[in-house]
Amino acid sequence: MERTIPPDVRVLACRSMAPELVALGVAPQRMRLIDQGLHRYPQELRRELTRNLEALESEAAVKRVVLVYGYCGGGLEGLSPRRAELIVPLVHDCIPLLLGRPLQAPTADAGGIFYLSPGWIEHGRTPYTEFQYTCKRFGREDAMWVAERMLKGYREVVLVETPAGLNKTHRRHARKMARLFGLSYREEQGDGRLLEDLLHARRRAAILHLKPGDRLTIECLRRTA
Repeated sequence: MERTIPPDVRVLACRSMAPELVALGVAPQRMRLIDQGLHRYPQELRRELTRNLEALESEAAVKRVVLVYGYCGGGLEGLSPRRAELIVPLVHDCIPLLLGRPLQAPTADAGGIFYLSPGWIEHGRTPYTEFQYTCKRFGREDAMWVAERMLKGYREVVLVETPAGLNKTHRRHARKMARLFGLSYREEQGDGRLLEDLLHARRRAAILHLKPGDRLTIECLRRTA
């Protein structure tokens, strides 16, 4: 498959997807990355995405922007391109993108499974890093209390092997998280084809093509689920 994107395409993505984008041939200067922590604040995420989309559309050479985001709790609601075509995956979060299973696929917290990816470990805040942060501020007992409620109902940590590959740091982090919170651990082979199809704006049910003036809504996702 083709491993580079056309010169008139830019990628607007969550920083947690950076390892996969690089592995699939997207040069750093062709992408804008947004902090993973904004997933918790949908309105702020929407403002940041809008600002970056407008900045990319201001570049005369840009004809298409690929959005490498799931719907993320409504953070994409109302996003609308003004000049360029906007390519959007019809997924609730990034996990289906990494597993290659769109639409009906599990989300990051489906079925008692907590999915982790290389980029999330490298660039985001996982329950394990949240525990460490809380532990330093409030002590181990309080940190564990918070973590146990955050992970209530989970039984397993699954580390997804993406096109970026896995290393010792990823495995160590995931295993420590599983052990600390009494969860089982396993690895699962991902599938980069959906992400690659997204980057090249290929026509398939899991990829939405928005023309200038079109607006992204939750109904777009519901119609395909």
